[in-house]
Amino acid sequence: MFLVDTSVWSWAQRSAQVHDELLELARDGRVATCAPVMLELLYSARNPGAYSDTRVELAALHQCPINQPEWDRAFEVYDALAAQGALHQRQVSHPDLLIAAAAESAGIPVLHYDEDYDRIEAITGQAMRWVQPRGSLE
Repeated sequence: MFLVDTSVWSWAQRSAQVHDELLELARDGRVATCAPVMLELLYSARNPGAYSDTRVELAALHQCPINQPEWDRAFEVYDALAAQGALHQRQVSHPDLLIAAAAESAGIPVLHYDEDYDRIEAITGQAMRWVQPRGSLE
């Protein structure tokens, strides 16, 4: 099981390799999501029908909840980044902090194509996996 980041969903639209990997994981029931990913994907819907279809498809996936402990963990990681100085906390998006916290809480890795997760992993030590090697997709 993987909590699949928005970056993977986006690349699945443009890369046959990523599409095929995501499809295989979905067929095996190994795809999870959370509210920030759902919000980001729903933002991209082009019309009410696409929004509704996407909403139903995402709701059918395993959900990793984001409650107070996940918010607390996101702030803990954010604090650790800020303590590194030089505005390190600005190198990671807020949704990615919450996505990582949800995955960590669920005990599953984040599947991504986003260097933010390398920065988070350096703090948390949690499992993360690039869907394709960094820099290989264009």
